[in-house]
Amino acid sequence: SVDFSVDQFSELMTQIDGGDADQKAYAAMELQTMALDSRSQVLMAQNGAIQPLVSLLSPGDPMVQASAAGALWNLAANEQNKFAIAQAGAIQPLVAMLYSDVREAQLSAAGALQNLCVNASNKKTVAAAGGVEALMMLLSDKDRHVKAKAAGALQSLAVDEENQKKIKSLGAIPLITKLLSSRTPEVQSNAAGALHNLAVNDEEAQEAVATAGAIPPLISLMQNASPDLQAKAAATVWSIAGREENRKRIMESGGIAPLVKMIQSNHLDCQSKASGAIRCLTMSAFTRPEFEKAGAIPHLVVLLSSGHQEVTINAAGALENLGCR
Repeated sequence: SVDFSVDQFSELMTQIDGGDADQKAYAAMELQTMALDSRSQVLMAQNGAIQPLVSLLSPGDPMVQASAAGALWNLAANEQNKFAIAQAGAIQPLVAMLYSDVREAQLSAAGALQNLCVNASNKKTVAAAGGVEALMMLLSDKDRHVKAKAAGALQSLAVDEENQKKIKSLGAIPLITKLLSSRTPEVQSNAAGALHNLAVNDEEAQEAVATAGAIPPLISLMQNASPDLQAKAAATVWSIAGREENRKRIMESGGIAPLVKMIQSNHLDCQSKASGAIRCLTMSAFTRPEFEKAGAIPHLVVLLSSGHQEVTINAAGALENLGCR
């Protein structure tokens, strides 16, 4: 890791405070690099980096804004800093930057907001600042990196109940669903996560996700993606399988075989999410013969001794649904 140098830091802060636009942009870029290191994130905040960087977010030179937002993006990887950056007034100007016509400014603002939205109180502040509408607009941006960060921020925002209502009423579900077919794994992963967070415990959203056409691309991810992304897709399938109608759609779209394959994976998250989806799907009698035909039972039995509580509970529940005592 990089050793934090107080001298180097002070010199950069002098340029942030008193330099011309080029010096400010350069210093903020150097601070962004410095803030990649987790220990430096703490020390930079303790030494007063946050407020001067937030001041550079106000309209002016877009490259200065972009590099200041980039530095805050990395500083916001730290939990305490997420709160401090919001307290310093960063959220409103970051949301405004999402409308910038300079790609770097949009990207670093979206990245900073994605990190800031992990914090519970920031989720409310970002929504109150018009963040949901601005981030939704970026879901159809040409740039895949911008899209990925916007979907990631919405994924976090959707954990909050008020935000869920807002995101749904603004019609985001079809837009997010389209991103499942992106060719960029980060975009696909954040889109699947956002749909999961919107659908979990909400029957209406579960219906909307299915109607938007999410099931075929989710099944395709369970078949073809990296194990992490397979697990994320299975979690989303699980989150919409609370509705009987969706269980039928998942079965008819070919979702059963990939789930049975995933429970044979040695990737814990795949086992856990796929067994959860199977447990939910087998609540409907019409899926049970299909799971038996796909050879699910012996693999579920193996999971009973997995040593991981969630996996064991899901496997036991699925076996019980399948009539195996």
